[in-house]
Amino acid sequence: RSARGSRCSLPLKELLRKSAVMPEFTLPFKPEELLARPADDRLWASDLPPVDDWTTEQMNAALDKLIGRLLSSQGKDLANEKSFSLLFAIFQAWPRLEESTHPRVVDLLADAARRLVAEASKLRKLKPSKAENPDKQSKELRTASKVAAFFLRWAAERLFRQQSADPTAGRGRGRGRGAAAKSGNAVQQAEQAAAAEEAKESQKAMERQRSVVLTELSALMNKGAMPWLWISDAASWQQTAQAVSDGGFYALDSAEALKHRETKQASLRCIAEPLLQEGQQHSNLLVATVSKLIHGLRGGEGGAIFAADCLLHAHATPLPRLFLIELTQHCNPQELSSQGAFQRALASLLVAVAERLPHVVLANISVLLPLLDVDCYPLRQAIVESIGQLLSSEGRKLPSGAHCSRSLAQAENGEEAEENPVEQVAAVSDDTFTIADATKKDLMETLMARTLDKSVWVRYRVLQTLTSLASNTRTAALPKEQWPRVLEIAIRRMQDSASMSRKASMQLMRTLVEFHPYGPALKGSGDERVKAEKLMKEIGDRFEKLKAEEIAELEGQAEQKDAKADEENEGAEEAEEGAETQQQNKRRRIGKKTLTDLSIVQEVDRDLDASGAVEAEVDEEGASARHEAREKQREALKRMQDCYAHRLHFVELLDSAGSRLRSLLASRTSTDVTEAISVVVELRLRGVPAAACAFQQVLGLVWSRHGPIKDAAVDAFYRMYLEGRDDASAAAAILELYGEGCSNGNWTHTHLASVQELVQEAAEKKLVSPRAIVPELLSGVANTSSCPAALRALTALAASSEGSAGLVAAMPKLVELMGSGGPAVGAAPEDRLERTRLLCQLLMRLQNNCKSLSEETCANLVGLSQHATLTVVEHFVRCEIPAQWFGAAQAAMDFSFELASVGLAAVDSSHRSPDKVWERILNSMLCSLLGGKSGSSAPASDSQALVALPAGGASEPAQLQGAAVQQLCAPQLGCVAFVAGHLSLKMLIFLEGMQSALKKHRLAEEEKKMAEQREKKKEDKKKVGKSKKGKGTGDDEDEAPEDSNASMGGVGQEEREAEAFAEIAETGLLYSSSRLLDRVKPLLFACLLDKKLRQNAVLRRLGAIGLCKFMAVSKRFCQENLKLLFSVLFPKAGQPSAFGAADAEDACGGDVLEDLTLRQALLVAVGDLLFRHPNVVEPWTGRLYATLSGPVKTEGDSVTDNAASDLRLTSLLVLTHLVLNDMIKPRPAFLIRALWLTACAHEPTSKVARILFQELSKRTTNVVYNLLPEIIARLPEYEQEAGETDGAKGRVQYIMQFVEKEKHIEGLIEKFSLRLEQCAGAASGVAAPQQAAPTQGEHEDTAADAAEDAGAPAEARDTISCLAHALGAMNYTDRCILRLHDVVVVRKALKVSIAYNPVVGDCLMSIVEKARKPRPGKEKTADGPPADLEAGAAPADGNAEGGAKGSSGAAAAALDALEQTITALTKGKDTSGEQVDVHVGPALAVRQAVGDKKRLGGKRKGAPDANAEEDEADEKPGRSGGGRGRGKGRGRGRGSSTADKENAPAKAAPVAGGALKRRKAVADDDDEE
Repeated sequence: RSARGSRCSLPLKELLRKSAVMPEFTLPFKPEELLARPADDRLWASDLPPVDDWTTEQMNAALDKLIGRLLSSQGKDLANEKSFSLLFAIFQAWPRLEESTHPRVVDLLADAARRLVAEASKLRKLKPSKAENPDKQSKELRTASKVAAFFLRWAAERLFRQQSADPTAGRGRGRGRGAAAKSGNAVQQAEQAAAAEEAKESQKAMERQRSVVLTELSALMNKGAMPWLWISDAASWQQTAQAVSDGGFYALDSAEALKHRETKQASLRCIAEPLLQEGQQHSNLLVATVSKLIHGLRGGEGGAIFAADCLLHAHATPLPRLFLIELTQHCNPQELSSQGAFQRALASLLVAVAERLPHVVLANISVLLPLLDVDCYPLRQAIVESIGQLLSSEGRKLPSGAHCSRSLAQAENGEEAEENPVEQVAAVSDDTFTIADATKKDLMETLMARTLDKSVWVRYRVLQTLTSLASNTRTAALPKEQWPRVLEIAIRRMQDSASMSRKASMQLMRTLVEFHPYGPALKGSGDERVKAEKLMKEIGDRFEKLKAEEIAELEGQAEQKDAKADEENEGAEEAEEGAETQQQNKRRRIGKKTLTDLSIVQEVDRDLDASGAVEAEVDEEGASARHEAREKQREALKRMQDCYAHRLHFVELLDSAGSRLRSLLASRTSTDVTEAISVVVELRLRGVPAAACAFQQVLGLVWSRHGPIKDAAVDAFYRMYLEGRDDASAAAAILELYGEGCSNGNWTHTHLASVQELVQEAAEKKLVSPRAIVPELLSGVANTSSCPAALRALTALAASSEGSAGLVAAMPKLVELMGSGGPAVGAAPEDRLERTRLLCQLLMRLQNNCKSLSEETCANLVGLSQHATLTVVEHFVRCEIPAQWFGAAQAAMDFSFELASVGLAAVDSSHRSPDKVWERILNSMLCSLLGGKSGSSAPASDSQALVALPAGGASEPAQLQGAAVQQLCAPQLGCVAFVAGHLSLKMLIFLEGMQSALKKHRLAEEEKKMAEQREKKKEDKKKVGKSKKGKGTGDDEDEAPEDSNASMGGVGQEEREAEAFAEIAETGLLYSSSRLLDRVKPLLFACLLDKKLRQNAVLRRLGAIGLCKFMAVSKRFCQENLKLLFSVLFPKAGQPSAFGAADAEDACGGDVLEDLTLRQALLVAVGDLLFRHPNVVEPWTGRLYATLSGPVKTEGDSVTDNAASDLRLTSLLVLTHLVLNDMIKPRPAFLIRALWLTACAHEPTSKVARILFQELSKRTTNVVYNLLPEIIARLPEYEQEAGETDGAKGRVQYIMQFVEKEKHIEGLIEKFSLRLEQCAGAASGVAAPQQAAPTQGEHEDTAADAAEDAGAPAEARDTISCLAHALGAMNYTDRCILRLHDVVVVRKALKVSIAYNPVVGDCLMSIVEKARKPRPGKEKTADGPPADLEAGAAPADGNAEGGAKGSSGAAAAALDALEQTITALTKGKDTSGEQVDVHVGPALAVRQAVGDKKRLGGKRKGAPDANAEEDEADEKPGRSGGGRGRGKGRGRGRGSSTADKENAPAKAAPVAGGALKRRKAVADDDDEE
């Protein structure tokens, strides 16, 4: 060879050698490591092509060549340097390449991986003799597989981190540019739709690529012969397994990928398959997998569920246990407090693992339970829920390959394993989840202990978990013996401080009642206790019987051993005689048993038969069989005894929950009320007696102003009486409800109104069909027993449109039944009158709801009205006057007046003037009663012959002649008084209705005329044409005065009409000689004041009510007789009566004062008069307020105490109604007495008083805040009158809870400090506090209060105590602390009060101590719901400024200064070092303090005036006086309002010229500002 040939031959050989041998490859940690040339001949990215500069054609050509090489080499060419470098370059430039290149590369790699897997299968099938160098082929195949795994992992990383196109991109254009820009034109919408569709398709394609990459990546590890290929090279397997696992974990980088089922499953296979492969070392891979799973929990959402699914796929490996153990190491305060997302992920993971792998969690429960002590409520919440999942999973099939050994469960119970190996194998091979009894008991104890967790969220989750266990019907997750204890926990948690815990506890209680295991019904503790006691006694007798039989058998066996042969025959005869005797005794015992005893014996026998424990008949040789039968009976009886004991305890707990349910029904939290309603309904459906009272309370909740509560009440009514019923049964249920409530006498008018409203709401919500039920109810009207209930139900349905239409259609049937001679009118007078009343109420409801009535319907209504009136008059004539007559007469009169407004031709002229009709009726009644002539022109002397009133008017009692009194019929006289009083009211209402109708008619006419004028002007303008601008303006100016004159004329006409109607109502009804009502007045006075007539209780009540109705009609009559009314109702001791001194005791005492019903009715009437004539009745409100101060209870006089309590309750109800409906202003005298009543022993009274303050606190006018200083200062004045033992301190703490705003607290600090300073001098008797200006209604008590000077110092000390406790009861923020520091330390406004009154110093020190305590904050968790306080602890109030961080630096310094000042003043020294002489008295100290202020130059600028109190600007404008000044709290001296007078100090020393000086000082300060 030539030299040239020899030199060229060596590189060619080397090239051939390299092409024949595949280089080694090691998977790097990062792909960039392959850019550096390794020291050995390993594969690396040696020559990267410039793919970034390639065109699409060049890229496609390169990929085509690569595909060809891969096809020819069955995928092994991936390990070729050229192919490797090309793919490496492509993945490096992946984000910059065109998207069309990505799927080609993915498909190329997937196809190469599939070919490598197929090549491995072929290689394994070849016989060693036929294979050519199998080790080399295996090595090359493993190398190519590692390269494929490397690129597939890199592809997975690129695909998962690639951002998908947003399908909603570009839709927000044009926002804010009008409707056209928002919607876009058709072309833009089409483009947007096409873009969105393209983005969806792109997303689907990407998900397919991800799924393909992960599937082929996992196939390189476990598909076909790949496990065989890796078994010979552990190092290569470790590298490839790590790469496959990493590819699966890339799914955590994309939240969208986790939502795709196929991609998620492929990722899970990539993680789990390497761990499941046998024959390899998994320790390193396990550690890496655990670390990555925990790291995934700190990422986005979905990591917890992904980790739980990983553990499920790898449940046969040590991964779950290693993961749980490692997880507990990360549950430390440092990591949990700073990572809120990690907390939530941990909680979700634990719950998911417990649901998927309960056997794994149970095996590692000892590792998880210590997490309950970690200060992280999401973690504790997850452990609780995991325990619930374990208990609920018992009996569930475990995942494939998982086992739960029963022999281990028995070992946990302390039992020995069975010796039979076959049974042990069967136990181990069981694939269902079981829990040992001891373990279950421990888990239940742990779960129940968490009901007292400090976090509300944990307590809530525990209650929810118990609810889930109780409702689990698949398995007995909650043991039967634990049901009473769980119910007890639920009842106790119903008083939790958190509303969500209370809600969960009531849900738990409802579930326990619904799924209880104690039989089909729960009848309550009454019958249940008797039955249970008899059952217990029977079971005890059975135990004794079994014991006696066993003893007898043992004795018999002993005797048989001594003498078998001699006593065989004798023993048989004795046994036969004993059997006969036992049978006779049994028959005798059964004969003595009652039916209940027999049923109990039969029930015990039936339970024994069901348990298979009945003793079988065996011969003498079956002693062991008899022993086994007795043991079975003992076990069965023991189970029965436990079951009935638990059942009895369960029912007793249900009965005890009634009071708590009733309190929750009155809660201010709507969720409490709605959940309590559902529990009450469930108990009611189960027949528990404890729910009866609570259900009556549920009916009243239909009047709630909260929509959810009202809907829940309607739903409860529907579930109880309408659900699952047809029309006939629903009507029967409603009739039964009305009949039961009215017959028992337990229902009041409130219950009737509530049921009526419930039926109406059910009809409006289509829960019942009124049109279908009306015929059924009409059939009930025909029935004598159900007629009243049917009429009430029809009245309720008449309010709905469908019900009114049905009633109009059924009107002929109703006329037939209830008309003259109808079968349903009733026989007895009571029945006839009651049905007449109900019928009139039904027809009034129907008329008001119907917009238009036909002539026929109107005629029917008129006929029924005439029949009702005739019925009333007929019973009057017959002198058959039961109590139902008055209600029937009132309903008949109301219906006749309502019917007059119809105005159709069917209503005759006489019925269009009902006032005249009833005047004639009243005249006839009087004439028939007094013997006069019937007719409107009857002389007045006929009535005056019997009733004579002196010329003095109402000041002297009317006297009746004795002979005439004997001839009068008292019931008929009461009827006349009642009709007269009610007729006066109806005539007044009728006049107001006429006035309103006239006004509407006039307005309509004016509107019609104005419309005609406008149309005429338009026509004129069209004819004339357009005029000039100036001329047009002049026309408009001329039109304006014309319209104004027309408007003024209308206003004048309206005023004239109002004055005319007022004159008719004032004088025309009661003071006109032509009116019959004027001649009835002496009769009303006689019914109330005459000695003999007053002895009839009904007559005096009717006379008094009629008199009050007359007073409501006429203001003049009210002024003339109001003193008479109050003298009778509230006689004042020490003053002469309105009837004269001689007759005072007889007139006011006795009958009137002992008649509680009369006094309650008069109280209600006074409330009406207070609204009707406020200026007339206002001076008498002091008497009305005095009724709230009930006398101290006397021992042994319960009747008097009850009467006083009822009267006080009535007065409180009347005044509360007037105040809450803005009919009168809340006065301090009323609120102080009401405040004392909040602690009243009479529960209804205290409840109404608490409702009053709760509702007033919600007002935006801040009524409580504005009147609070005077309420606190005057609170001790009424302590003895209140008769309560709670004390003023408790009432102060109660009312101060309604002060929550920070600015209100600052204002009260100033106001209370001013009053404390003034009262400090009053305690010495030298500088008495200034008397507050008397409010209206207390003028007559001013002189008496001013005369009480002897007790002023004592009252001042009590006032100081109240004011000091009020200061200490408020919640102080940093700003409030600084304001208090300004008052106490800077201005020294409380110097005298602290020095001479220890209670002030104590209360101020309590403020300092309370402010220094760390405020309750939140648990250290991020982005989670706030933690609650300790279970059962009252939540502390506070704002967000302090929070858990405590007070600020300025507030802390202020607290230190306050403590030093208070301590120094209590020791007799000032903070300046000046000695305070405690022996000189507070009066001299006050003078010294005033002198100090004068030396300091007067009042400090910005501080409030010493004798004036700032009033917050929260009141509505216009309510306060004018000239208030520019500063906050200024201008008190100029134009102060009534509220300012009420907030003035209660008592202060009068200083000559002091008020003028103060006003001048305030004005000067305002001018300076």
